[in-house]
Formats: sequence, structure tokens, C-alpha cells
Amino acid sequence: MKKIAVPMLIVGVLSMITAYLYSYGNGGVFQMVEHAFRDALRTKSVEEQIPDDRIKIIAIDEASLQQLGPFPWPRAVYAELVGELMQAGARAVALDLLLIDPSEEVEDDRALSEQLSKYAHIYLPVQVTLRSLQPDGQSLVVERVDRPAPSIQIDPGQLGHVNVLPDSDGVIRNMSLGLPDEQGMMLPSLDILMANRLLPKDQQIRWDPNDSGWYQGRERIPTDNRHQVAIDFFSSPYGYGEEAMNGYDRQSFCDVLSGIVDPAYYKDTIVLIGPYATSLSDRHMTPLSRSMTLYGVEIHANMIQSLVEGRFYKEAPFGWSVFALITGISAAAWCAYRIRGVRGALCGLSMVVGYTLIWVGIYSIGAVFIPYLTEVIGMSAAYILVIAYRSREDRRARQQVEELFGRYVSPAVVTELLQSNVPIRAGGTKCDITVMFIDIRGFTPLSERLEPERTIQVLNQYLHLCAETIFQHHGTLDKFIGDGVMAIFGAPHTLDRHAEHAARAAMELQHRSEDLYRKLSAELDVSVRFGIGIQSGEAVVGNVGSETLRLDYTAIGDTVNVAARLESQAKPGQVLVGEEANRRIQDAFETQSIGPLRLKGKAEAVMVYELISK
Repeated sequence: MKKIAVPMLIVGVLSMITAYLYSYGNGGVFQMVEHAFRDALRTKSVEEQIPDDRIKIIAIDEASLQQLGPFPWPRAVYAELVGELMQAGARAVALDLLLIDPSEEVEDDRALSEQLSKYAHIYLPVQVTLRSLQPDGQSLVVERVDRPAPSIQIDPGQLGHVNVLPDSDGVIRNMSLGLPDEQGMMLPSLDILMANRLLPKDQQIRWDPNDSGWYQGRERIPTDNRHQVAIDFFSSPYGYGEEAMNGYDRQSFCDVLSGIVDPAYYKDTIVLIGPYATSLSDRHMTPLSRSMTLYGVEIHANMIQSLVEGRFYKEAPFGWSVFALITGISAAAWCAYRIRGVRGALCGLSMVVGYTLIWVGIYSIGAVFIPYLTEVIGMSAAYILVIAYRSREDRRARQQVEELFGRYVSPAVVTELLQSNVPIRAGGTKCDITVMFIDIRGFTPLSERLEPERTIQVLNQYLHLCAETIFQHHGTLDKFIGDGVMAIFGAPHTLDRHAEHAARAAMELQHRSEDLYRKLSAELDVSVRFGIGIQSGEAVVGNVGSETLRLDYTAIGDTVNVAARLESQAKPGQVLVGEEANRRIQDAFETQSIGPLRLKGKAEAVMVYELISK
């Protein structure tokens, strides 16, 4: 339970962090990168990016400024042009210019007012100034509304706001369908007024004050608390040189006014008139490009087409977004916890790819945005943290196994078992080894005189001495046999001159046991010495026992039997060596022939030697 508790805790903490970043990360790096991913997702194909030819722009460009003079122009100029356009059959004309102050010439405002009165579908903008410090990110507290000058007589239905509210990174991705005025009455966007001139009556966009919602026909538009919806862009910021005509149809103001472009060209279209000159400083960043900005009048053209096409993008409900975050993070954590190695990495990668496809699919089918960056970061963090936790637990478990298992067998055996890629099975390999058996002579009468606890203490001192000496000379402690020990030299790792290593271990063991012998002799008046038998030769070394219940790493064969019989024949303090072992060590150690001995289980006498301690 404890093992799964930590991954569950990781999932919980990461879910809370990513949910917080997704919900309250506006303005942060996460939100900016999330916007960038969404911008890439909404990139249109060449066919999709075709501007509606019913939406046209008359540009107040540099050529017009050179011909008609610097801004502002007399309002009679606008009155003349909008009148000609409407008379020629334009469906609507919007003048994207704030006319807040009265004209110096009263007749100019009167001329414009006459056109506004004559044609109900000429629209002028208002500018809503919002309080700089709002109560929260969703509020819209109005400070003032800048309307056309009182000298311009206009029906309120011909006014629409032209506010755009950029995202925290300064990019315009949304349009405000409406904004409240000083009395809380809803001011529709100028773009809605224009779009409705292209929409059928039953599909026009309206504000319903009864349920505080925006509708297109009978369908509610999914706006946020600030009456915003995401918009599409159908024009490109690239190639907008003097001769280039990318994007919406655009003609120079002076050309239309002078008749070079016939006003009849605008029959059955809606016309936006606005600044299209760098000197007029009306350019904004869009998802299309941050370095090459769009003019405000063209952004309004894009907004109008978005409204006409009626594909409104919306955020998934916060609860569903959190559910998606928790599900993705949990799946990544499960993958990291349950699947190891390359398969686990491929599983984690496939989850990210799968979520990406889901993200694209939900957007394409339902026009819904679900979290992406926070999800991918959360999944990646969950995978990495659980992998790190599992690796730590594996190292801890390995260390625990080494410490625990190393008390029973040689560290060499433990290392081989942990590093081996071969499954542990019963069976063995024929090896050339040296086997040493050690027995504590005199221990039986000692145990009869001591309390059980004291007996174990004394036995552990002797056995510890045996194990330590064997390990120091690169031997493998095979097993404890009561008050005896079996050791192997030359397995599981190959050991050159293993018979000599065994002989040195036996001699050191005899020397180191003298201290214990003297101590016990003084305390208890008993003689406790080691009897040791050594033999070299071939034996089968490997795992013996049950594959499903228990396996012992040991050696079997005649070499083992001879070493065991030699140990049983050894006197206290004596090291007996078999003929083969003696042949291998006689150049390095002094031995003395004892002669042939009859050993249990052997049909013939065996030549035995004694290792002489120096």
C-alpha cells in the first residue's frame, strides 16, 4: 500500500498544480505558450483562408493622405463618399473613425447627419473606456463611453463599439460581442451590426437581456463572462506592400472618392472605411504574426466574417478540463509505475501523441479548447517523478536484498544474481573449484555447559570469523551447517589459483582463531579449535532445489564429498588437503603427507596431506 501511495500523492499534487496553472495562469508563460499552441492549431489551409468577397475595405492610406491632406479630413468628405456607396447599392457602410469632437465647420456635421438619417445602415463607432483596475479578470467596469459629437445626429441603433481586448500577450484572438454603457445597457459591436447585414433574418445576432446571453438565431453563442468569443482570421499579414493585394478587397479612399473606382463596385457588399497607413498607428498583433501586424480595419473585417460563418470556439467547462488533467496525469503515472524500460517510454510517448490527437479532434469536431500544454507538462512530470521514485525504490530494494542476502551467501553470489539477465532456474554448470569445509571441534561439550543464549553468541563469533576470512580471500560462503561452514573458491566467478586462495584462508583462520581459543580456554576450561578439509577438482555448481519454492546455490560432486570427509577426519587445529589440492599448492605452501586414508563413500584409500602452518 505504501508503494502505491507515493505515486498517488504525485498524481494528486500535479493535478492540483496543473489545474491552478490552467485556471489562474493568465499572463504567465504557461498561458502564453498555450495560446501559441492554439494559434498553430487554428492555422487555416489556403482554401479555408479565403476572405469573403462581400466584405470590402476602403483604405485611408498614404496615397489618400498625400492627395487629400493630413488627418483629420473635413467630415463632408466622408458624408459624400458614404452617400455615394449607399446610393450605389451597398448593404452597409461602417466608418471606423472616432468622431468625438464637433467639426469646425457646422455644415460638415450636418452633411454627415443627413446621410445617417437617410440611410439606416451607415454605422459609426463608439469607444468604451474601461476602468484600468478591474475587480477581477472577468469584470467589465465602465469608466466612460466616447460617442460621436452631439452635433452629429444619429440613431442609437447605428452605433456600435469598436473595442478590442487583447490577451495578456498583446495578441487579439477574441472579439467582444457587446460592452455595457454607463447605465449597464448593452452596446453591440460594430462588427455585429455589419455582420447582420450579410446574415438571413433568422440567423442574425442579438442580445437577449432576459437571460443575459448572445444568440445567433436560436443558438446561444458561447461567450465568456466578458462577452468574448474567439475569432478566425482569413487574411494574411504577409505581402502587404503597395502593390500586394493579399487579404480582403482593398481600394484607396481617394480612388473611390474621385471615381477611379466606381461606387457601383460595392453593390450588395458591406464596406469598412478606416485607417490603412503606418502614420495613423492603428496596427495590432494577431495569431497570424506578431512581427507583421494587421490594421484595425482589417481585424474588424475578420471579425465580421467570423460572425457570418458562425463557428464559435469555446473553452471546455472547467470541471471537464480538470477531469482531463487528472486522467492524463494518472495514465502517465500508471504507465511509469507498471511498465519498465523502452516499453514504458514508448507507452508514455504514445499517451502524449494520443492526447494530442484527442486535443485536435475535440477542436475540429466540437470547436472546443481543452488544456494542452498544462496536460502534456503534467503527464511528463508525472512520468518522470514516478520513474524517479520507482528507481529509488528499486535501488533501496536492491540494497536491502544485498544486505539481507549477503548475510547468507557470498556477496559475489548476490552480485551475480542481481546483475544476471538470465532467469534463476534449477541447474548447474561443471566448474573447476576448490571446496573447503570447516568444523568447530569441541563445540558440542561447550554447548552443554553454556546457556543457549551464550552458546549462540560464541557460535556467532566463530562463524563470523569464518565468513569474514572466506570473503577476504575471494571465496564464496556456500552455507552454514550447524557449527560448520562450507565454502567454495572459484565460483560463481572464475578465480585464478583458487586452491592457493583456499589454503591461505585456512591458515589465516587458524591463526585468527587463537585469540578466541585462549579466551574460552581461560573462561571455561575447554578446548575449541577448527578442523578443516580442502579438496580441488571438478564439481557441478549452480542452483539446487525447487524453482517455485526455494533454491540453494551450492556445489555437488566427488570433490565436495572428499573435502567434507577430510574435514571429518581433521583433528582440532588441523587442515587436511586432498591429493589434487596438494598438487596445486605444494609449490607455494608446505604440506606433509599423512598417507592414504579410507574415507566414507570411497572404495579406495585417498592420499591425504596436512597443511603446515608457518
